[in-house]
Amino acid sequence: MVVGYKVSEAYSSKLNQRTVFITGANSGVGLALTNLFLERGWNVAATIRDTSSPTPQNLASESGMLLVQYLDLSKPTSFQPALDKTIERFGKIDVLINNAGHAQVGLLEHLDVDSIRRNFEVNVFGTMGLIKASLPHLRATTDPNSPSRIIYIGSGAGHFAVPLFGPYNASKAAMNLFMESLVYEMEGADPPIEVKLVLAGMDQMTPDLQGRYGAFVGRTMQILGGLQGQSMTAACAAETVWTAATDDQPGKLRYFVGPRDGGMNLQRRMRGGQPGEDLDEVDKRYMDDMKVAYM
Repeated sequence: MVVGYKVSEAYSSKLNQRTVFITGANSGVGLALTNLFLERGWNVAATIRDTSSPTPQNLASESGMLLVQYLDLSKPTSFQPALDKTIERFGKIDVLINNAGHAQVGLLEHLDVDSIRRNFEVNVFGTMGLIKASLPHLRATTDPNSPSRIIYIGSGAGHFAVPLFGPYNASKAAMNLFMESLVYEMEGADPPIEVKLVLAGMDQMTPDLQGRYGAFVGRTMQILGGLQGQSMTAACAAETVWTAATDDQPGKLRYFVGPRDGGMNLQRRMRGGQPGEDLDEVDKRYMDDMKVAYM
C-alpha cells in the first residue's frame, strides 16, 4: 500500500465528478471515447503523441472538462507529467483507458528487429509502465462501492494469430495475459481496483508487401480486407469501453466489441475442447480451421 498519498483538499469538491484518463485520443477509438465521456458528463484527460493534432485541441477550447496533453508510450518520462497535470486539473483519476498502440504489419523476413522492438516498447512495456505509474492515483480514489478501473483495449489478435501480424499478435497476446494476471493482484488489493479487457476489432491497414510471398500475401490481404469490412466502428468500440467503465459486474474481465459471437476466429480459439477431446485434438482442430481460413 502506498503511504502518504491522498487527493488534495483543494479539489475535494470535484470528487463527485468522475475523471477518465485516455491514451491515443487523437483519432479513431480514442477520439470517439473522448467525445463519448465528455457527452456523458465526465472529466476527460485525453493524451496524444502528436500535439499538433487539431481535433482534440479544438474540443479542449470548447470544454472545461477536457484536458489535452502530450504522452508517448515509447517515452516513459512523459507519463508522470501527464498524470500530475490531470490531478492538478481534476483532483483525481477514476478510470485509466489504455487505447494507444502500435500496429506493425509485414512478413518477418522483411521486418527489421528495431521495428519489432518498437512494437513491444509501445504495446507492452509502455502500457505496463503507464499502468504502474497510475496505480497511486487510482488507489487514492478507489472505493469498495465505486472502485477505480484499469481498462486495456486489446484485440482478438491477442487470442488467435493472423498472417502478416506476427509481432502485433505477440504484443497483444502478452498484454492479454498481463491484464488477466493483473486482475488477481488488483482484486487482492485493499481497496480493490477493477481490471477490464476490451477485445476490439481491426483497423484499416494496407501494407506494401511483395516478393516471393506475393500470392500468399495477396490472398491473406483479401481475406483480411473482408474481415475489416465486418469489423468494429470507433463508435461501437467506444460504447463497449463505456460499458466496461461503468457497469456493475465486478469480476468480469472480457468485453467483446461487435457481434455476440465475437467472430469466427475468436470463437475457434475460445470455445476450447469439446466433450471427449484431448488437448492434442483441440489444438489440431483449431490449427486446421485457421489454415483453411488463411492458406
